[in-house]
Amino acid sequence: MPERPISLRRAAEIIGVHHSTLARAVNRGDVKPVTTTPGGWNRFSRRDIERYARALEASEAARSQINAPTVDRALMDIPKLARELTGADYAAVTVQQSNGRPLRIYHDGLESDIDWKSHELPRGRGVLGKLGHADSPLRLDDLSSHPDSYGFPDWHPPMQALLGVQVTNSAGLKANLYLANSPGNRKFTVEDEYLLTQLTHFAQLALDSANLYERERENRVLAESAERRLQAVIEESTVGVLIVEAETRLLVGSSQEARRLFGHSLDLGMTLDDVYQLATLYDGDGKLVTNNESPLELALVSKKLTRPQEMLFERANGSRVPVVVTAAPIGSENGGLDSAVLIFQDVTQIHEVDDAKKEFLSMITHDLRSPLATIKGMAGSLNAISEPDSEIKLGLDAIDEEVDHMTELVSNILDMSRIESGTRGVEREICHMADIVQDAIRRTLGSRHGQGRSIKATIPSGFPEMYADPGQLGRVLDNLLSNAMKYAPGNVEIVNSYDVKTDTIHTEVIDQGEGIPASQHKEIFDKFYRLREGRARGREGSGLGLAICKSVIGAHGGKIGVNNNPQGGATFWFEFPRDPDQA
Repeated sequence: MPERPISLRRAAEIIGVHHSTLARAVNRGDVKPVTTTPGGWNRFSRRDIERYARALEASEAARSQINAPTVDRALMDIPKLARELTGADYAAVTVQQSNGRPLRIYHDGLESDIDWKSHELPRGRGVLGKLGHADSPLRLDDLSSHPDSYGFPDWHPPMQALLGVQVTNSAGLKANLYLANSPGNRKFTVEDEYLLTQLTHFAQLALDSANLYERERENRVLAESAERRLQAVIEESTVGVLIVEAETRLLVGSSQEARRLFGHSLDLGMTLDDVYQLATLYDGDGKLVTNNESPLELALVSKKLTRPQEMLFERANGSRVPVVVTAAPIGSENGGLDSAVLIFQDVTQIHEVDDAKKEFLSMITHDLRSPLATIKGMAGSLNAISEPDSEIKLGLDAIDEEVDHMTELVSNILDMSRIESGTRGVEREICHMADIVQDAIRRTLGSRHGQGRSIKATIPSGFPEMYADPGQLGRVLDNLLSNAMKYAPGNVEIVNSYDVKTDTIHTEVIDQGEGIPASQHKEIFDKFYRLREGRARGREGSGLGLAICKSVIGAHGGKIGVNNNPQGGATFWFEFPRDPDQA
């Protein structure tokens, strides 16, 4: 039965390496595909993969023989060379850490079959701890006569003459280099000291090499560990992640969520063009996003970081998923571009919750408005035939007032819901502030709180037309005037002005009330915020009116705020660009 080709990810699982390692081998040509699926995805021979695994193991073994033992061989040669130069019976180099714990021992003249791991090694104590620096060797004619004649293990052969020196490098590694002769053999000379001192330079070089190798090995281990952790985070991430190499434009990483959204295995080594064929992006307005305009392409070509933006992700089968997409370039050590990462999150559930919320609010507001209108109509009819100043009339007036309050509350909740969901956009048209102001004054004076009050409006002659949403701007004025009527006594003034330099419309609503505490000037426009003091007139509001005003003016590209008047009262103001290109 013929062998069935396997995917790159499956091949990596078989030989026990990370799929990115195997992807790089494919890019180098170390492993070549044997077939390609109709969709263009590479498949590999299991035999070729296993052959590559064996070659990888051999390569790692060869590299270890080249790197670490190079230091070992250099240290092993030093004792042998020392004996040849001086004629000593024994020579040894013990490499230690700064805390005295031995790392290795290299010797010549001692028994070669000693199991060093099961024996105590010299620890740099006793006479070994007295060894001088390279320029100050310790030379003893009779070791046994020295007061610190200890520190050698019991398996060491008998010694009489001793010549030793200590070698230390900047990293804290320490080596004891010593020569010894058996009892009855010759003593060491000054010339032997000189030769041993010269050998310390080679020992120093070997120690430095060992330190560099250890640091490189530790850095490599840390880097590999960090890469494994990063890959694990990416793999198990709840968002879709794609990583594409900048130079080759090949896929070098993907998360499980990305494969789910694409409905594809996203084999490593795929080209970016192949990835583009799996899905299509549309922007928030439903416009097709070409490959050159995609966030990932901008990160790869222009090195641009794309801020999160909502898009529609269309799969090859035609199904669409709302996603929030962002992309970022990943720099290389030389300041260039190494790769780019694309992150996209499925927000289907968020949309479903928003849709349910909008449907619920729409249903509630509709079901509330109808009975409220009926109650108001019946209360008005009964009020018309009631005797003045009677208890019945007072009760009907209270009912009518509560119905107005409930109607305003329902309208505010519905408006805020539409603003937050984005369904209430700015429908601009050519309009004039004079018309918007007069309509708002008429509505306000016709309300319960506007009866018996006056509103003065100032609009300079030659005031220009503007390109804005008159309905929403009227809603802003309704809220500001309603607050002025409910919470401030006296008359109200509306002042409009136009700044020619900035081409900006500016409107102020000035009341004669108590003003707003300066500490609350910013907070008062927050949703559900209510004043903690003052505002003795009128009942407490819902805390939505000013938040709606802020959202409407913000949608027009403007600003809104409040100032206290020197003579008392508050001035609520807003301004926005006139948009002369359209007006």
